[in-house]
Amino acid sequence: MARGKRWTDAGVEVVMEMAAQGLSPQQIFDSCRLPDRSFDAIKKQMWISRSMPLSKPRTVVAAVQPAKDVLSIENAVKLFSTAFEQVCSLVEVDKLALERFRIIFQAAKDYGPLLAGYEKWESIEKQIEELKSSVEALQESRSAENAPTSLNT
Repeated sequence: MARGKRWTDAGVEVVMEMAAQGLSPQQIFDSCRLPDRSFDAIKKQMWISRSMPLSKPRTVVAAVQPAKDVLSIENAVKLFSTAFEQVCSLVEVDKLALERFRIIFQAAKDYGPLLAGYEKWESIEKQIEELKSSVEALQESRSAENAPTSLNT
């Protein structure tokens, strides 16, 4: 592994000074105060001098929202068959296109059972709601039957 030239005390002092001001490795690099140093060299020197932790930047991913409308099995089959026709009509296919189509067909393979399970749960939830309504109606009618009636004579 190739190593760059050694850091001088003055170079380390510049990095420490700028880091103390709250500058990031990128900002220090962009300042051009260390023209003979790469971004990675500055970042490593900051880590060595304990001015910053050496870690990869984190990516913040937004929460996945559920789909408003579920794609019907008929529409899914149409989409997958269109993709299949496109693959078959290509004269030359590159690796990226093949990988995209592999992902599409894997999704097609998994989508059917997932949709069937979703539709089954949706049906079960609907039946549960109907049963709840029926039980509430029965309870109301029983409480109305058992309620004392007052006779005015």
